[in-house]
Amino acid sequence: MTLNRTAKTYLKTAIASLAIYGGATVTAFCSSSLAHAAEPAYAVAMVETKQTGRFEKSSFNIKGDWEIVKENGQTIFRVSEDFKTKNGPDLKLFLSPKTVNSATGATATRDAVRLGVLKSNKGGQDYIIPANVDLSQFGSILIHCEAFSKLWGGANL
Repeated sequence: MTLNRTAKTYLKTAIASLAIYGGATVTAFCSSSLAHAAEPAYAVAMVETKQTGRFEKSSFNIKGDWEIVKENGQTIFRVSEDFKTKNGPDLKLFLSPKTVNSATGATATRDAVRLGVLKSNKGGQDYIIPANVDLSQFGSILIHCEAFSKLWGGANL
């Protein structure tokens, strides 16, 4: 089968759309015979979702979802647009070896990796997880007030 230039453009656009929005890696061949393909194969790179979940409260209500994704060679902790919690001073995100239920305000930062200051108490936000971090060594991501050693809550990984 031979495709004209317009058909090839539509095919490439469809493949890219499917890969981005459909959640699958797609490879297309522009020939009916794989052994004698006249055109090169097109592979589309995509976002690979690692983990997803919901936040849970410790001291304060936390609503919203989260996900850990790989994009452009980086691992990102992404907070959903529906995220909401009580505002507080000095709120930071930490990767902790403890689960949310086993952590306390006093132990939340012990052996933890700081991801950054909580950017907002509402809405979507992204935090880059350092490349040298092995996520299998951590049990949760915690929201913690460092100034008063108060654990807000978090999400078990």
